[in-house]
Amino acid sequence: MRWAMAFIALLLGLGALGWFAGAALAPGGSSAAPMAASTLSCSVEPADPGCDTGAGEVEVFRMSSLANAHAGTPGGSTYGYKVCCGGVTGLGTSCSGTYDTVLTLPAADNAHVASDASYPTGEPVCLSVPAGGTVACMYSPDCTDACLATMSGTTNTNAHVADCDGTGDYATKVCCEASALDCSSGVDTDTDGFNNNVECYLPTDPGDNCPDVLYTDDAWPLDINMDTYVTVAGDVAAYTGRLGSTGGPPPSGNWRLRLDLNMDNFLTVAGDVAKFTGRLGSHCI
Repeated sequence: MRWAMAFIALLLGLGALGWFAGAALAPGGSSAAPMAASTLSCSVEPADPGCDTGAGEVEVFRMSSLANAHAGTPGGSTYGYKVCCGGVTGLGTSCSGTYDTVLTLPAADNAHVASDASYPTGEPVCLSVPAGGTVACMYSPDCTDACLATMSGTTNTNAHVADCDGTGDYATKVCCEASALDCSSGVDTDTDGFNNNVECYLPTDPGDNCPDVLYTDDAWPLDINMDTYVTVAGDVAAYTGRLGSTGGPPPSGNWRLRLDLNMDNFLTVAGDVAKFTGRLGSHCI
């Protein structure tokens, strides 16, 4: 009961502060340009030792040989060559979030490839980056970015693959580019009042200060319900029943990382809820 009363009092206090301070300045409407965190690089390596995971490389797909090859997924094939990519902070192979499809395969092993969705029930292989970054793959005779492989066709469903070393290559190159945002402390790329390291932790989009799609695009740390407004009912009330919970051992059932705005592993009034002071009623565009 004391917690509840203190929480209600705090909400009223925050509301008053927001009222007397006037409408807080809303973040600007345009997204700041992402800052590249190094450059994507890819190579085909023998399965043993394979990709240098310690240096942040990820395995994108596998090849049966260096030329005229079939392909397979990392988890579904034991082929002897791995396509490894790295050089970008937070690089992954998820086919969700911020990603692009590198190739589509009809099966996880012993597969031909296509560059489009010609195998809609097959196995896509993807490259992904954290929210706020960019990733794009294309198919061209020339690569200005990282070359992952070459293929014997572009959108057909019966293509073979080869590496990019200039010997036994196919005419079409599979080229990808990717960048991530600098998650270091002290940098606020989207100028929404929260440094990139906080947004990478939550995670919200450090490259955008306002949801582009209502209720699904988590961009502004104070806009917890993603409706472009900061309100008591929509955002601050998310802390009700959670104050004092922790993500540390033993974990609390009420813990929610998204609410830990000061990254201290605790949900508190002073550390988290107080960040709404003077911002209630703010609106991003």
